[in-house]
Amino acid sequence: MVLPRRRLLTGAALAGLAFVLPGCRPSSTPGERKTAEGEAPRGVRIDLRHAARAGAESFEITRVAAEPLWSPPAPHREAPDWGDYRLSLYDPATGTLLWRGGFDSNLDPAAASAVAAISVRCVRPATPCTAVIEKRRAGAVFQALLDTTLDPSNAGASAPALLSRIESLASNGDASTRFDLAILGDGYLESEHPKFIADARRAAGYLFSVEPFASRTGDFNVRAVFTPSASSGVTDPYLEHRRDTAFRCAYGTGAAERTLHAANERALRDAAGAVPYDALLVLANSRRYGGSAYYAGPAVVAIDSARSRYLVVHELAHAIAGLADEYYLPSGHGPAYRGNVEPWHPNVTTSERHAKWRMSKPAPTPWNKTEYDARFEKYVKRYLALRAARADEGLVEKLMQLEARRQRGLLANSGQTREPGLYEGANGYSTGMYRAEADCIMFSLQTDYYCGACTGAIHRAIDAQCA
Repeated sequence: MVLPRRRLLTGAALAGLAFVLPGCRPSSTPGERKTAEGEAPRGVRIDLRHAARAGAESFEITRVAAEPLWSPPAPHREAPDWGDYRLSLYDPATGTLLWRGGFDSNLDPAAASAVAAISVRCVRPATPCTAVIEKRRAGAVFQALLDTTLDPSNAGASAPALLSRIESLASNGDASTRFDLAILGDGYLESEHPKFIADARRAAGYLFSVEPFASRTGDFNVRAVFTPSASSGVTDPYLEHRRDTAFRCAYGTGAAERTLHAANERALRDAAGAVPYDALLVLANSRRYGGSAYYAGPAVVAIDSARSRYLVVHELAHAIAGLADEYYLPSGHGPAYRGNVEPWHPNVTTSERHAKWRMSKPAPTPWNKTEYDARFEKYVKRYLALRAARADEGLVEKLMQLEARRQRGLLANSGQTREPGLYEGANGYSTGMYRAEADCIMFSLQTDYYCGACTGAIHRAIDAQCA
């Protein structure tokens, strides 16, 4: 579930068995690579205030912090051109592009007035440079929203408010040559440190039980970063729970009660800065189904949910590879896409002319969409009815499990094999938007496989960080 750049839909997933990474060993050090004494940090983190009002957006820099452990993408790799926004650094004298990276935001652009706090990272320039943040428009055109000077000498040290403890879960090489995943927790008491470590191992196991992550385990370093909270659990207005937690994770922060988001971005990034990281996974110490993610931002999941395996593999794919949700609301209730803007996401498209994958099936590709829509509409109504009645989570979990089995059987009988085509219904739209295969982790409630388009994007994201 992308937060909240796309329509937030009710959904569920299959649970999976825990998978223990081999060769894991505890560590009290933040990582294999250390910045030598006197060496300038390689990166900086820019904390931003992203605001929308009356249809206009703006960015404001609230803080610039040194990121001594961050390794930028491998210089010989072409960084993917993903994200609704991009940050560019230019030499002020010559106008030469020094660095560029894309990112997304958790701001709801449809809101009449909204403010979000996000962070982006970039290489540390040797001297003051021009920093420009742009918004992607149609036809690969970008509109500048911020044009300012970035002075590296003003980058203060990142100082976590709370002491974090670090444990290595998988170490496969130097941080500059591997994809580094940091797993943090919110809503864990000091006494729940053992639970957090067990949850982090379980979450990593979920990720590396699914391709293409399974075959690329050796390209990852995984570290658990423990930051204690004053309360156990997270804030949930639905259950009338108010909790004092390190990163202020809370449900209902988007368009749905199941949206689970970490509101204290600065504290989260400060804690994560204790280790090298290319992606962040935040485990909310909670059972009720929920999660969120956006490209280059943190993925947040309710780790005690019966569907935690799905939450991990689905949300992290948003954050790592910029994947769009492929599911949608049934026709008659869901929106039809009538625009002419091709989405940048690598797994959805508006037409065969813009398709980002090779197709071996006719386009558009027929599948049992009418039957799927009718069944999914019934499920949505039942889910919403249970939530409206504030039903016990066990009843909701049973409904999700039943729906997962039904979807698996229905899509298996779609009349299509796993050959790529152009399947209508994706990115929150019932019509006018297409995905690559009939089924995928980004589409249905299964946790067995990503479609070919998603798999390719994940490989590309990992490659960009590996030497």
